[in-house]
Amino acid sequence: MSLHTTAPLHSSLTTTLAFLTIPLLYRAIHTRLSRSRQKSPHSLHSLHTSSSSSSNTSRARSKPTTESTIPSPFPPVIRHMLSSCRLSYLSTVDGDSAHLSLMRFTYMWDDDMDQEIIVMSTQRRTKKFEMLRRQRGVALLVHDFPQHGSGGGGEGGVYSITLNGDCTIVEEGERSTRYRAAHLEHNPDYPQFIVGDDIAMLCINATEARICNINDQVTRWNATDGTSV
Repeated sequence: MSLHTTAPLHSSLTTTLAFLTIPLLYRAIHTRLSRSRQKSPHSLHSLHTSSSSSSNTSRARSKPTTESTIPSPFPPVIRHMLSSCRLSYLSTVDGDSAHLSLMRFTYMWDDDMDQEIIVMSTQRRTKKFEMLRRQRGVALLVHDFPQHGSGGGGEGGVYSITLNGDCTIVEEGERSTRYRAAHLEHNPDYPQFIVGDDIAMLCINATEARICNINDQVTRWNATDGTSV
């Protein structure tokens, strides 16, 4: 008789304990989940901040500097053209004679001269070199209309720019070596036009420009006051 009485009593105690434990477990789980939700936004924010910072750093490191690092009096359109293009047409004159050459160029800043310049290279045994020895005045045409190897061609062009200025034949030495290195870095596929014992470096100082857009509207710029009209 005692065995039959003890079994129901044990079952009753187990059931009672189970009912008392379930609310306690539920409360513990609820508390842990609440704490997790409070912490997670901070973790996600930290992760997002870290990711954004890494992305910004990557973009900053990959940002082109050929245009933005040159303190230029030029209008933005000229800066962009000189920074993105590599081919130009150089016009030289000598009395009643004129000469036109297709030239690769490099737009750069010269610390010694404290100004922006355009550098080129040429064989000394050429007509333009002889002309430049007698007459420093030149005209330089740059455009962004599609052409093979221009470095600035897209689906369609917008501007053609004619710059006028003085072209100096750079004497051999530290300055010409520096210009030659920069010019070769900008035009790495054409060392035959840049490196050689009989190749001279040229330095152009632009003093005025005429900017013509696709609608045949012309804007003029000069270095005297740095304004466009």
